[in-house]
Amino acid sequence: MSIPSFYKAARIAPVYGRLVLATLLVLIWLAPSRPARGEDATATAPPAVTATRSTVPFMGPEACQQCHFDRFESYENSPHGLANDPRTPAARNACETCHGPGGNHVAGGGGRGVGGMRTMDRDKMPVAAINEVCLTCHSRGIVALWPGSVHQSRDLACTNCHAIHGGNEKLLKAPSQPEVCTECHRQIRAQLMRPSHHPIREQKLVCTDCHNPHGTLTERLISATTINEKCYECHAEKRGPFLWEHPPVRENCLNCHEPHGSAHEPLLRVKRPLLCQRCHNATGHPSVLWARSQEEAANGQSVFQTRRFFGQPAQMLFMRSCTNCHVNLHGSNDPSGKLWHR
Repeated sequence: MSIPSFYKAARIAPVYGRLVLATLLVLIWLAPSRPARGEDATATAPPAVTATRSTVPFMGPEACQQCHFDRFESYENSPHGLANDPRTPAARNACETCHGPGGNHVAGGGGRGVGGMRTMDRDKMPVAAINEVCLTCHSRGIVALWPGSVHQSRDLACTNCHAIHGGNEKLLKAPSQPEVCTECHRQIRAQLMRPSHHPIREQKLVCTDCHNPHGTLTERLISATTINEKCYECHAEKRGPFLWEHPPVRENCLNCHEPHGSAHEPLLRVKRPLLCQRCHNATGHPSVLWARSQEEAANGQSVFQTRRFFGQPAQMLFMRSCTNCHVNLHGSNDPSGKLWHR
């Protein structure tokens, strides 16, 4: 029916009929036009999305084994070579899972740089590209916060610390964690050699007991909500709550302690009483350090031979450690322990 016919019917139709006819008119007017008979119906259709796949064939691990036998053997003995675990490269395309399809490499006769293989060497491959390969599988758990982490922002590649073909625990490039970490953190290596230290040299602790090198939400890559919470995992007796609390202790354990190693027991940053006197004025207190008078020095007396109080050696010479009296520096629950004496 043509448009004039609709208007003619509307003149003689009742009111409700006019509404129905008007609705039909709008629907006909807005309906998409169909291609005329004989025209190509696909001319106006959207282009089909075609999936693109690499045309380079996978050769299988047997081809890699022919030339890279030493690498292949270490790979098979590593966690990556466990074919029964569906999460490993061995359960997918073996070597080519990480290094890429080897068709062009084999066709070109092998050799370094032939066929566009991924070498996982930061001298020949961008760091971001190396990490992208590893993050294809390792993207959850302790590695979830790698993007934006301290080590990632400093352009470290996974292969700086790990050897993808194995050899050591957790595919580390060195036999132990401290050896890997102290390769860059030389100042920490020096602190670990000091007399008072956490038992890392004795292999009772490793770096990841306190740190997550792949990234955290806390400072210093501490694998806990705060530094104190990490310390309390071993030193639970220092957690509290206490009736009388020592403010610097509640604030941060590192106010007084050097966790990796110190020349002062127990892991103190400065010897006592100098550590306490950074905050406390010790004028007139028994912890004040006294020197010899000129007369005593002229008589050849040492500070331990001076007799200043009723013929007895000065108590400042023997009771100079604050913790001789203030024994509960981390906090006290005794009603009379306001000054942490008990």
